[in-house]
Amino acid sequence: MCGLEPYSQHQLAPHHQRRSSQDQHHQCHQQLEQQAPGKGKGCPHRQTGSGSSRTATHLQIWYILHVILVLIDISSSLTMTEVKIPNHIMRLKSATLGCRYALDGESLYSVKWYKDGHEIYRYVPRDKPPGQAFPLPGVNIDLRNSSDTQIILRRVTLQSSGLYRCEVSGEAPAFNTVSESETMTVVVTPNHGPKITGGQPRYQIGDTVRVNCTSSPSKPVCHLSWLINGEPVQKAHLRQYDKIVVNRDGLEMARLGLEFRVRPFHFKHGDMKLKCVAKISSLYLQSNEESVESDRQQRAPALESRETVAAKSSTIGAAGSRLPSHLVSLLPPMLLILLLRTWPWSRAS
Repeated sequence: MCGLEPYSQHQLAPHHQRRSSQDQHHQCHQQLEQQAPGKGKGCPHRQTGSGSSRTATHLQIWYILHVILVLIDISSSLTMTEVKIPNHIMRLKSATLGCRYALDGESLYSVKWYKDGHEIYRYVPRDKPPGQAFPLPGVNIDLRNSSDTQIILRRVTLQSSGLYRCEVSGEAPAFNTVSESETMTVVVTPNHGPKITGGQPRYQIGDTVRVNCTSSPSKPVCHLSWLINGEPVQKAHLRQYDKIVVNRDGLEMARLGLEFRVRPFHFKHGDMKLKCVAKISSLYLQSNEESVESDRQQRAPALESRETVAAKSSTIGAAGSRLPSHLVSLLPPMLLILLLRTWPWSRAS
């Protein structure tokens, strides 16, 4: 039978003889027409070729669907629009950490917050309640005012400083995840301004000025800078020192030295101003200034001593000039005596 023999041969024969396969297909059709004219059921060879074409069509369809899914995934990806974390905040203040995102057609699965790699907050819309906080030293989250877009840290301490990261994840099947992080530093400002030590009240041209500026304990340590008559000092004249840790809280003191030789231009109207500035970001700014006088204006004692010597010499000269005056004062009595002796009645007697 043509319906069986060619089929079995097609299964066993290799596909590299294309022409013989066409001949067998032609003979099969002739036999089917002879056996049942007008009622041929088709050659198995043609059925096998159509099956292969169906398989290829299915693969093409799956490929097209895959490309469409990839394009949909690219066009509707989850994105992070803003992460707002304060760089510096005063101790015992409340800090607001913001995290905004765009789903772009996706569904939100979760929003998570981390500090130094440890999870501190999780928001899952399907959970009841959706927000959940995890204990960590230095982290006190206000759950009532926290949500998927922000968390509130109450009364921050020095332990609250660290790297904070917001992570947003979409729902299945993609489970896209985006995240961003920022560092927050808790600040303790100094109790008073910087202190200048080592200076002299007066300097002469050519003298060497050696002074130090020390900040009060703070966290982080203050940034110090020197100014002479309002102008920044050259780095060559600065003397750097290591910071000093003063207590268990880790508060630190900074010290910066200044050394330079006095030149005539340092004095403005006989006065030189040395100023030290202590700064912590935009949260703290204090300064201390000392006014130094030129030694030229302080030579009055020397001038006074010269004037005193001149006064003494004039006194001695005056004393010498007074001696003849005393003798002159004795002349009238002497002249009177001489007159009395030479008077005529003295001769008559």
